[in-house]
Amino acid sequence: MDRFTENINKYITPTPDDLTKIMYYFQKKEIKKGRFLVRSGQTSKEFVFIDKGCLRVFWERDYNEVTGWFAFEDDFFCELSSFIPQQASTFGVQAIEDSTIYYITWTEMEKLFLEVPIFETFIRKFWEQIISHLVGNVISFQTETAEKRYENAMKHPKLLQRVPLKYLSSYLGITPTSLSRLRKRK
Repeated sequence: MDRFTENINKYITPTPDDLTKIMYYFQKKEIKKGRFLVRSGQTSKEFVFIDKGCLRVFWERDYNEVTGWFAFEDDFFCELSSFIPQQASTFGVQAIEDSTIYYITWTEMEKLFLEVPIFETFIRKFWEQIISHLVGNVISFQTETAEKRYENAMKHPKLLQRVPLKYLSSYLGITPTSLSRLRKRK
């Protein structure tokens, strides 16, 4: 869990005792490729740290899956629209690789907030980062061409090397054929 603690320390500086308590609350889980962490209609109960692998967030539109987000190792992650209000999700969260996560449930997180108050600061900073990222994505889709979105994706090797093209094209808001054309030009 060294990477876990390194990533916690990017947001806060807990005491060794606080870090031990934080680590105690997170449990390890293996998720096989293709398995779901959350399905549409379920309530997201877990906030996770991805130790290994990749998760994707998607929804269905007109019988097609639309990918909206990827999370890779060293990312903290949860399906925000379900986890925060503890209501049914409209999204699915699926492992696209065999993945190892460390998770804390909503209930356990509430206990941890009381036991280690600085963890609440960690969560607030995490939400701030995610909100900023989401706003950037919305602006990108409203103002940039598909080619520009692909150029931005090229700056993230994990996307290009590990994400299947059908998911990447959906994430970029283009067809697989259009993605193939863009890839040939670059």
